[in-house]
Amino acid sequence: MALKKVDIDNQRWTYSSYVIAGDYIFTSIRSGWGSTIEEQAESALLDLQKCLNDANATLDDVAKVTVTLKRGENFEAIKNAFRKHFRNGFPARNTILVDEFLGPNILIQIEAIAYKPQNPTGRS
Repeated sequence: MALKKVDIDNQRWTYSSYVIAGDYIFTSIRSGWGSTIEEQAESALLDLQKCLNDANATLDDVAKVTVTLKRGENFEAIKNAFRKHFRNGFPARNTILVDEFLGPNILIQIEAIAYKPQNPTGRS
Protein backbone atom coordinates (compact mmCIF):
# COMPACT_ATOMS: atom_id res chain seq x y z
CA MET A 1 0.00 0.00 0.00
CA ALA A 2 1.42 3.34 -1.04
CA LEU A 3 0.79 6.48 0.94
CA LYS A 4 -0.72 9.42 -0.92
CA LYS A 5 0.41 12.73 0.58
CA VAL A 6 -1.56 15.76 -0.55
CA ASP A 7 -0.99 19.47 0.04
CA ILE A 8 -4.11 21.36 -1.03
CA ASP A 9 -3.16 24.53 0.81
CA ASN A 10 0.10 25.19 -1.06
CA GLN A 11 1.48 26.99 1.97
CA ARG A 12 4.85 25.24 1.86
CA TRP A 13 4.37 24.00 5.42
CA THR A 14 6.40 20.97 6.42
CA TYR A 15 3.32 18.73 6.53
CA SER A 16 0.65 17.52 4.12
CA SER A 17 -2.95 18.72 4.25
CA TYR A 18 -3.93 15.07 4.43
CA VAL A 19 -2.50 11.61 3.86
CA ILE A 20 -4.38 8.63 2.46
CA ALA A 21 -3.18 5.29 3.81
CA GLY A 22 -5.32 2.51 2.38
CA ASP A 23 -8.89 3.13 3.50
CA TYR A 24 -7.90 5.81 6.01
CA ILE A 25 -7.53 9.56 5.60
CA PHE A 26 -5.42 11.42 8.17
CA THR A 27 -5.83 15.19 8.13
CA SER A 28 -3.41 17.71 9.52
CA ILE A 29 -4.59 20.48 11.79
CA ARG A 30 -7.22 22.83 10.50
CA SER A 31 -7.02 26.13 12.38
CA GLY A 32 -10.01 28.28 13.08
CA TRP A 33 -10.27 31.87 11.89
CA GLY A 34 -12.45 34.68 13.15
CA SER A 35 -12.76 36.67 16.34
CA THR A 36 -14.99 34.31 18.36
CA ILE A 37 -14.71 30.63 19.23
CA GLU A 38 -17.98 30.00 17.37
CA GLU A 39 -16.56 31.54 14.17
CA GLN A 40 -13.31 29.66 14.57
CA ALA A 41 -14.99 26.29 15.23
CA GLU A 42 -17.18 26.80 12.16
CA SER A 43 -14.25 27.78 9.93
CA ALA A 44 -12.06 24.91 11.17
CA LEU A 45 -14.82 22.38 10.47
CA LEU A 46 -15.46 23.86 7.01
CA ASP A 47 -11.73 23.65 6.28
CA LEU A 48 -11.70 20.05 7.51
CA GLN A 49 -14.63 19.34 5.21
CA LYS A 50 -12.68 20.90 2.31
CA CYS A 51 -9.76 18.51 2.94
CA LEU A 52 -12.04 15.50 3.13
CA ASN A 53 -13.91 16.51 -0.02
CA ASP A 54 -10.58 16.72 -1.83
CA ALA A 55 -9.97 13.10 -0.70
CA ASN A 56 -13.47 12.07 -1.94
CA ALA A 57 -14.79 11.77 1.62
CA THR A 58 -17.15 13.74 3.87
CA LEU A 59 -17.52 14.51 7.54
CA ASP A 60 -19.77 11.42 7.73
CA ASP A 61 -16.61 9.35 7.12
CA VAL A 62 -14.80 10.79 10.15
CA ALA A 63 -14.11 8.18 12.82
CA LYS A 64 -12.03 10.30 15.23
CA VAL A 65 -11.27 13.97 15.77
CA THR A 66 -8.77 15.67 17.99
CA VAL A 67 -9.79 19.16 19.05
CA THR A 68 -7.19 21.41 20.59
CA LEU A 69 -8.50 24.44 22.47
CA LYS A 70 -6.65 27.42 23.82
CA ARG A 71 -9.25 28.01 26.54
CA GLY A 72 -11.17 25.40 28.48
CA GLU A 73 -14.17 27.68 28.85
CA ASN A 74 -14.70 27.40 25.07
CA PHE A 75 -15.53 23.69 25.28
CA GLU A 76 -19.29 24.27 25.53
CA ALA A 77 -19.25 26.80 22.68
CA ILE A 78 -17.97 24.30 20.11
CA LYS A 79 -20.82 21.85 20.67
CA ASN A 80 -23.23 23.69 18.34
CA ALA A 81 -20.73 23.59 15.49
CA PHE A 82 -20.30 19.83 15.99
CA ARG A 83 -24.08 19.33 16.08
CA LYS A 84 -24.42 21.28 12.83
CA HIS A 85 -21.67 19.45 10.92
CA PHE A 86 -21.92 15.89 12.29
CA ARG A 87 -25.61 15.17 11.68
CA ASN A 88 -25.26 11.41 11.27
CA GLY A 89 -23.61 10.72 14.60
CA PHE A 90 -20.51 12.09 16.25
CA PRO A 91 -16.99 10.78 15.75
CA ALA A 92 -14.89 9.70 18.69
CA ARG A 93 -13.21 12.81 20.07
CA ASN A 94 -10.28 13.84 22.18
CA THR A 95 -10.13 17.43 23.41
CA ILE A 96 -6.79 18.88 24.50
CA LEU A 97 -6.11 22.22 26.17
CA VAL A 98 -2.93 24.16 25.38
CA ASP A 99 -1.46 27.43 26.59
CA GLU A 100 -0.71 28.79 23.14
CA PHE A 101 -0.68 28.09 19.42
CA LEU A 102 1.86 29.23 16.84
CA GLY A 103 -0.66 31.88 15.75
CA PRO A 104 -1.55 34.13 18.72
CA ASN A 105 -5.19 34.63 17.63
CA ILE A 106 -5.99 30.95 17.05
CA LEU A 107 -8.45 29.54 19.61
CA ILE A 108 -9.08 26.08 18.10
CA GLN A 109 -7.45 23.49 15.87
CA ILE A 110 -9.06 20.28 14.63
CA GLU A 111 -7.57 17.20 12.99
CA ALA A 112 -9.36 14.02 11.96
CA ILE A 113 -9.04 10.41 10.93
CA ALA A 114 -11.62 9.29 8.39
CA TYR A 115 -12.40 5.83 7.09
CA LYS A 116 -13.38 5.64 3.44
CA PRO A 117 -13.15 2.17 1.87
CA GLN A 118 -11.61 2.37 -1.57
CA ASN A 119 -13.76 -0.53 -2.74
CA PRO A 120 -16.92 -0.31 -0.58
CA THR A 121 -18.79 -3.07 -2.43
CA GLY A 122 -16.03 -5.61 -1.85
CA ARG A 123 -15.83 -6.31 -5.59
CA SER A 124 -12.62 -6.03 -7.54
